[in-house]
Amino acid sequence: MRRDAIAALLPAAYQRAMHPSGVLWALLDVMEGLHSSGEARLATVEDLFHPYRCPPQLVPFLARWVAVDHLGHGRDLVAHGTALAQSRGTREGLRAAVTLATGLPDIEIEESADRPFHLIVRIPAGSDLLERVRHIVELDKPAATTFEMGELP
Repeated sequence: MRRDAIAALLPAAYQRAMHPSGVLWALLDVMEGLHSSGEARLATVEDLFHPYRCPPQLVPFLARWVAVDHLGHGRDLVAHGTALAQSRGTREGLRAAVTLATGLPDIEIEESADRPFHLIVRIPAGSDLLERVRHIVELDKPAATTFEMGELP
């Protein structure tokens, strides 16, 4: 808050008594200085909650905040947290979660024709992310759904 804005809050008698060489003037300068760091932080407070502008140490907090911490702590996961939450429990949501968490673009998720509530998850052959994908599917699939893992042909 600037000195002039603080002075405007003072009673009229104090405002009339203000003089550049006076104690009140100096006191308002000190008050202005005390407010500056807080105001600077408030001017950019939205950066603390933006997945791509926040400090790296806040990303895990934001991941927990938008309920994607079970998938990892990446900035992309945080940025897409709302969309992932809206589609959670669907094939598309599971595919998006695995893709964002692992970076694997080619993932197939099929519902078994002969087994209700059973998914077949296939990832690219030779991928070293099989166990990571298995873990993500286990945590993100609907509770009553079973699944099996395989490789794409």
